[in-house]
Amino acid sequence: MSDLRLSGVRYELTRTLLHDLDLTFAAGRMTALSGPSGSGKTTLLSIAGGLLRPTAGEATYAGAPMWRGTGDPRPEVSFVLQVYGLVPILSARENVSVALRARGVDPDEADERAAQALARFHIADLADRQVEELSGGQMQRVALARGLCVEAGVLLADEPTSELDEGNRGLVLAELRREADRGAVVVVATHDPAVVDACDDHHALDEGRLVDHTEPVHLPVEGSRGSLRSHLDQQEGADPRNGSTGGSPVTPSHDTPSDPGPVVEQGGAPATSGGRDHLTDGLDQPEDDDPYELFRRPPGSP
Repeated sequence: MSDLRLSGVRYELTRTLLHDLDLTFAAGRMTALSGPSGSGKTTLLSIAGGLLRPTAGEATYAGAPMWRGTGDPRPEVSFVLQVYGLVPILSARENVSVALRARGVDPDEADERAAQALARFHIADLADRQVEELSGGQMQRVALARGLCVEAGVLLADEPTSELDEGNRGLVLAELRREADRGAVVVVATHDPAVVDACDDHHALDEGRLVDHTEPVHLPVEGSRGSLRSHLDQQEGADPRNGSTGGSPVTPSHDTPSDPGPVVEQGGAPATSGGRDHLTDGLDQPEDDDPYELFRRPPGSP
């Protein structure tokens, strides 16, 4: 099988989400794609698999471009979506079977192979249940069964272990390894260090750029000044009448202004004081930033 290559890939909407990336995802190997939320992992997978057209550059597999002009992936590509992409009114078996039927497999054979795929993830007993009756972890394994049963040349998995316990995570990693061992390109977007360690190669993204590594978030040590527990302990002893903590008055300082006045945004206009709401102003991305928006629609919507 062939490698999957990205050459000079840039993607722009209201801002640049990916910055001129050059990457090769090797056949027969598992590659981890890590980075903080919003770093561009899902966008990169969507371009690599032909769901999105890059603003510049291209993704190619076996010498042919992944983007075909429609947003439909090539038959050699299989996705495991972070939002599952399952049809709620269908059973687990039917959700897996439909991926095979779409590739021309006979319905009876598709149903049989779907049952085998569910068994790989230890959910054969859930085959006849509707998806809306399943837990998040069960739905994730149904999505994995659907993605792997077609034996695609390129398997792109977006956070495939996010809802799983340690035991099922190990099962999923073993099955992804089997896909790589048969020669497939396997790319896994993840926040999980254990998944990164299980892969052969690793690329880290931050703000749409490749980086050597991403900095972990370190929480204060329990009991230390500034730790969450220390903060809660102080709050429990606070006197709301005089603003004291544990009976000690609060001395005005740069950290605790006595009269902070209105919060002013960069544009000069005062911000609203509705709790945390003003902290998240402007963080929502436009719908076009979300390549999976279609799968987030409620059941029954057009």
